[in-house]
Amino acid sequence: MSNIDFSQVVTPEAKAAMARVALFADLARIRWKAETGGITLQDGTTLPSDEVTARKLTSAVTSLQNGMVSEPVAWKFPGGWQDLTQAQIEAAAAAVAQHVQACFSAERAVHQQIEALSDADLAGFDVPAVFDAALAAPAAET
Repeated sequence: MSNIDFSQVVTPEAKAAMARVALFADLARIRWKAETGGITLQDGTTLPSDEVTARKLTSAVTSLQNGMVSEPVAWKFPGGWQDLTQAQIEAAAAAVAQHVQACFSAERAVHQQIEALSDADLAGFDVPAVFDAALAAPAAET
């Protein structure tokens, strides 16, 4: 009887599969960080882009459109309070939604690149750099 515990042997294929899973996990973490890291509006105002802010913006848009509240709407930004019109709230909500979608589109593009990598190329794949490039690319290219 052999003393070798074959359950402890990791094949090259298994190592590659584990490396690929680790890249996918790293990619998801990077996307989430970008997704929730905030955005800068055209006027230079910074706005959180986390899930709570997105829900509040969506709720404000719906409330304004259904006449449940009227403008101006008081909104607290990282730099202080602003009174916003319906158009401004809608623009902010759209900007956050577009940012979130761009983050997921970039993640999908990089995910597909990771899937296509040969096992030998996994170790040299720079997930943060490739994600940043995908996020910066126009939507049609991602």
